[in-house]
Amino acid sequence: MKFIQKHLVLLILFLSLLCSFNTNAQEQITVEGIITDAQTGESLIGATVIIKNTTSGVITNYEGHYKFGGLVPETILQYSYIGYETQELVVGSKTIIDIQLQPSSKDLEAVVVFGENQKDIRTITGSVGKIDTKVFSAGTPAGSFDQLLQGQVAGLAIQSSGEPGEKASIRIRGNNSLGIRAKDDAELVSANRANEPLYILNGSPISSDVFNTINPDDIVDIRVLKDGLSTVEYGTRGANGVIEIKTKRGIVGETQYNVRYQHTVKPISGLGGISLMQSSEKLALERELEIVSGLGFIYTPTPSDSEEEAFIKNKRYRQLESTSTNWLKELSRIAQVKDLQLSISGGADDTRYYLSTSYYDEQGGFDNSWAERFTTRFNLDHNFNDDVSVGFDSSVGRSKRSKSHSSPASLIYTLQPYETANSDDFIARNPITIGGQYFENPFDELNGRYSDYTSWRVDLNSRLNWIVSEAFNANASFGITYNDSENNGVTLANKLVQDAGITKGKGAFNKNESKSLASRLNLSLDFRKRFNDHSISVSGGTEYIHTKNWGFGFNSIGISDKVDPEIGANPNATISTAKFYDALLGFYLRGNYNFASKYNVTGSFRYDGSSILPEDKRFVPAWGLGASWNIQKESWFEQFHVFDQFKLRASYGVNYNSGGIRQTLGLPFYDFTNNDTYLGDRVINLVEFWNPDLKFERARQWSLALDFGLFDHSIYGTIEAYVKNTDDLLAAVDIPASNGYSDLLRNIGKLRNQGVELQLSAVTIRTDHFRWTTNINFAYNDNEITDLYLQDEIKVGSEGYFKVGEPINSAYVKYWAGVNPENGMPLYYDENMNLVTGGVAPQMTGFGTYTHPVTGGFTNIFNYHDLEVSTLFTYAWGGVNYNNLKARMIRNVKNGEVPYEGFYNDIWLKPGDVKPLPYPKFFSDTSVNSLFVENASYLRWKNIIIRYNLSEQLKIKGITAFKITAQANNLLTITGYEGIDPEITGIGQPLPRSFTLGVDVTF
Repeated sequence: MKFIQKHLVLLILFLSLLCSFNTNAQEQITVEGIITDAQTGESLIGATVIIKNTTSGVITNYEGHYKFGGLVPETILQYSYIGYETQELVVGSKTIIDIQLQPSSKDLEAVVVFGENQKDIRTITGSVGKIDTKVFSAGTPAGSFDQLLQGQVAGLAIQSSGEPGEKASIRIRGNNSLGIRAKDDAELVSANRANEPLYILNGSPISSDVFNTINPDDIVDIRVLKDGLSTVEYGTRGANGVIEIKTKRGIVGETQYNVRYQHTVKPISGLGGISLMQSSEKLALERELEIVSGLGFIYTPTPSDSEEEAFIKNKRYRQLESTSTNWLKELSRIAQVKDLQLSISGGADDTRYYLSTSYYDEQGGFDNSWAERFTTRFNLDHNFNDDVSVGFDSSVGRSKRSKSHSSPASLIYTLQPYETANSDDFIARNPITIGGQYFENPFDELNGRYSDYTSWRVDLNSRLNWIVSEAFNANASFGITYNDSENNGVTLANKLVQDAGITKGKGAFNKNESKSLASRLNLSLDFRKRFNDHSISVSGGTEYIHTKNWGFGFNSIGISDKVDPEIGANPNATISTAKFYDALLGFYLRGNYNFASKYNVTGSFRYDGSSILPEDKRFVPAWGLGASWNIQKESWFEQFHVFDQFKLRASYGVNYNSGGIRQTLGLPFYDFTNNDTYLGDRVINLVEFWNPDLKFERARQWSLALDFGLFDHSIYGTIEAYVKNTDDLLAAVDIPASNGYSDLLRNIGKLRNQGVELQLSAVTIRTDHFRWTTNINFAYNDNEITDLYLQDEIKVGSEGYFKVGEPINSAYVKYWAGVNPENGMPLYYDENMNLVTGGVAPQMTGFGTYTHPVTGGFTNIFNYHDLEVSTLFTYAWGGVNYNNLKARMIRNVKNGEVPYEGFYNDIWLKPGDVKPLPYPKFFSDTSVNSLFVENASYLRWKNIIIRYNLSEQLKIKGITAFKITAQANNLLTITGYEGIDPEITGIGQPLPRSFTLGVDVTF
């Protein structure tokens, strides 16, 4: 906090000094504003602002913002953009002029890159959400850019992580797949990617695993494709929705240099809504429960003690009562983030370029908690002539992060408030065993068991555009992507290593490296023709993607004092290697017809084949139809003057999802193993039990929407409803053990997602000097499993079920009935509401879903001259979370862990007690139960960002922008959830508060 106060004082002094400069050099006017599409509200990048009848002018930046100085009140400004009607305006006394350009009804060249082809922005009939570029230009520090997307688009649900560099969980319109390939819990976690959307970066598919190799500041545009029609162009990959990401490119004009540096501090996060027991209460609890490892019991006099021994024990007990160690404070530190960005952009009519480099360094709140990122990007566009142009994109990104094997949050509950790190009792009793796991000195624990992750990503993409004639346009693109990810897990030589509760030795080292090389070729031909009021466009093409995946694994338990980098020198080592190839071939066709800018019909078809499935199941057809009606164009609608736009659209699409299929599940793959031998020789085994009948999951989606604009474009938005049915769901089911395997991946069911979405934007106040803009989004999703072909329910992992009539992420738990007042034993209800004990209590439904049905966010942006203030709130409602922290505390009290403050008063101690919690020694049931299922709805003040442009005050020649930024993140969370954080599952780090100061200079 001292750091923040110090820098705020310096900032205030700096601003005061700047404001004292003489700014009355000349009586000229500087005008600035934002140019947007009048129908969609989207910022127009590269729009032109010139003085009428001259060539003097400026262009808008990546936020649609322009700034034009040296004007006089009589100046007439001309605003133009390709595909839009030109506007003229006399400057007068205004200094802020925002312009909403109307799409030209005569020019159909206003296009957006959508999928693989360019399409008219006014003829899109599908559901496409756009993320405001301010999300990235604001410079919010993020180890992974997906952390910035929360609360931006209706139907885009994001669950963030508090770990440095960790990616977020992203869903579009709910969970669309069961997402399970095996019965093992670890496999279940891994298979959750079956619900992830497809990510496309500059036309090439990318994995969410490499998000932390992408610089958020390079991003200029993100579009979220949500409905069946919009995602058809991605065939077998698009059923979960698509997120298209585009990076900045050069803009015609003088070379611009940009430097931005930000420094962030993250104070100690705390434990959510939980306060731990103080020393006196914990000692009394240990004495009452006779916890043999607890000092409260150890220093309790016994009848056999002598008078002197009793005196010594009582004295030591009182000393312990007076000690109060805040282990959270002892183990944690103020986290810091340093973020440096450099970029150069510019160009002429024929050649444009963009070059950037960045360095991001985040030191987390605990030892061995850090993340680092380095990126470089170069984008180049060149026009050989009016007909032929080429583009080239290249980027290199490297990310590194480290994470302790022991969760800091978990360690804190094993440490007693009456001890200090240097106390004799603490040192003497370490290592200790709690719940079957070893815990040593916490500082050694954090630094002695950890994993380092390193990822490299190299992208090379090129494209060619040839305007063959007035009607035909040919496109070709080719790209190569190389990924290299390495995970090194280390347990130092003096640390015990356990496996399934059995001590295996001291020290361990494991290494897992995975690499991939993907090449992609896309060829397409576009046709556009307009005659009278009729407009036709047709695009067709083919795409081929080939990927080589290979990896290496090494595991060794029992190592020397130093981890030997030579793998062969490590004893008891097991080594594994893998190499896989997969390919995708697709053919696509899309057509659009528009009449008089009123009626629009779109059709799309793609035929995809994938090598990961058996030969007779590889090719599937994806297709979609859509239509829209611009009702405001009808003459009879002119009487409704309040509407600037009133567009009705509908779509239907059929597409597919791999559901987590990998090559070894759909085809037979064999390997050699070290463990399986026959007569002393290694034998060949199936990698996994494959299914020759495996096929893609199929999704069919209806969507109906209304786009509207009101009061001279002061309010605009979209209301949309959808129904999405997915069949041939993939899941692992039991098979006879005689097969040599316990389960087999099969297509086993159906589910339905249906919901409504609202996206609303409003210019609440707009004057010459002040503008207030509000953006609101709301989404409701209802998820239900409608059929399981073989049975009514399927067990998932160790605690869950998939069940017909229930959402995918339903809470399946034992129904808690309270505590038996006679003996302190926990009680549960069975299906008939009879009281039973934990051993025979069934898991039941009806306790909610772990996925929030309602999600959304709202943003307010205030502009006053050179000052901008923005705030973002996010919310989720209707879901539950399992309070693993509280459950663990109660279960492990008997083993010595520290429960929450007031726990002593909540437990049963003697017959007749009516208490909410049982006698701890009786609470040994580790199954999940409804006692710990809590409402996880929340409203979070996600951030506030203050930016001030000092270029006018500085008046330094060549400086076009000099912005000072101050921001705060995760300031407040309103929730009834009593765990660490309503967004965090398990016992992890909560989303930390952070405070940032930054400077952004453009010259």
